[in-house]
Amino acid sequence: MKKILMWTVLIVGTLFITKYANDVAQDVRPHGATFRMTRQQVVSCSSGEITLAGPEGPTTLKTDNTWPACNTFESNTYYDLWLARGGKTGFISVEKSPWWRTKM
Repeated sequence: MKKILMWTVLIVGTLFITKYANDVAQDVRPHGATFRMTRQQVVSCSSGEITLAGPEGPTTLKTDNTWPACNTFESNTYYDLWLARGGKTGFISVEKSPWWRTKM
């Protein structure tokens, strides 16, 4: 009887710990899930969405709360952006594109 009780407690405990571990908030941006967009101009910006124009054409991205304010981006300026993949696009860093890249 003690063995049956011990196995039951062990199984129920394992199920509880597994459920608890799955419910804990996880990092939505796994390491290495980043990408770079070079030579981009900000066409329009609002909270939750940004439209960029680059060499490949216009791109609209759903943004999260890591993005800076829209007035950070100057008009007629090209930027190189480091971004993170996820449910929404995360912001890592930005720098102005070098002059030689904007002349291409």
